[in-house]
Amino acid sequence: MGKLKKREIIILVIAALFVLYAGYEYLIARPASKKVETSANVDSVKKNTSISELTNDLSKDKLNDFDAYVIRKIETDWSKNPFWKKDLYKEWAAKEDAAKGGGTAAKIIYSGYVDSGKNKMAVINGLEYREGEQLEIEGYILKKITSSKVVIFNKNTGNNEEIPLQE
Repeated sequence: MGKLKKREIIILVIAALFVLYAGYEYLIARPASKKVETSANVDSVKKNTSISELTNDLSKDKLNDFDAYVIRKIETDWSKNPFWKKDLYKEWAAKEDAAKGGGTAAKIIYSGYVDSGKNKMAVINGLEYREGEQLEIEGYILKKITSSKVVIFNKNTGNNEEIPLQE
């Protein structure tokens, strides 16, 4: 075997240390871990008793009015779910329009604004649009986007309509 370089000697020493540590863990430290298991059982018994005491204390407390109100609100259905998909939002909007006795005029809801420097986007009826894009509702084009309102051009009437941001 030739003469070993300094780097190879260091690697062999580290490997030998790992072997010695593994032997220590396997032969000497294992019997000590059995003693630890019995103390772990005692700790788990202490934890169980403290958890049962805590649950008893909590069950004695009565709900105040605010807690009862929060629980009632959590259990109710959301009328406007912010996590709906686009198709579900359209269905909901159609139902809302029908429930209000909706007329023939298009219902446009400006509900969001995003400004990333050069690009401005508006969320109208749950869909994202940039300036100059045609809306999904036929005959409407988005002309201008600001943080407080959008200007929409109606091709049918030739008028510009200002729609305020609705939160």
